[in-house]
Amino acid sequence: MTATSRAPISASAAVPMIYQFIFITLEPIFALLGAVMALHAPHQYLAGMTRDAQPYAPSTQFLFTQLSGGWLFFAFTEAVVLRLFDDLNLWRVVCVGMLLSDAAYCHGTAQAVGGWQMWLKIEDWTVEDWAVLLSTAPMVLVRIFIVLGVGIRTPRGVKAE
Repeated sequence: MTATSRAPISASAAVPMIYQFIFITLEPIFALLGAVMALHAPHQYLAGMTRDAQPYAPSTQFLFTQLSGGWLFFAFTEAVVLRLFDDLNLWRVVCVGMLLSDAAYCHGTAQAVGGWQMWLKIEDWTVEDWAVLLSTAPMVLVRIFIVLGVGIRTPRGVKAE
């Protein structure tokens, strides 16, 4: 597979500043903090995600270590790679990949409380449930907007691939 030769569209010029702030500044910080929590306080992470329904078993630490690796990858990709390569098409491709991870994360969040039927009972939500939503939804929405081109400014006659 080869890439077609084209002049890249500047992501920093095309993507609204609020999207950039959320995507390459705020989320890497959240991802880094999530990685630290998964590594150093997995019992707290598990309690928050499952509404204290599941006890932490030290034999599962490896899962939290793997989870933290995913978050470190997110943080590095957003904070470093997307700053080094100012290419809207690259940003879109990265966003699609991250949305695949987001889908699994969101489904796992519902599984943690007993499934979608339980998760959708907003009246039963805990402070932790709201924290998960409010620390995830803005980032997911920004990725969706970037992929769909919502709010993206591109030069006339030029369309990002």
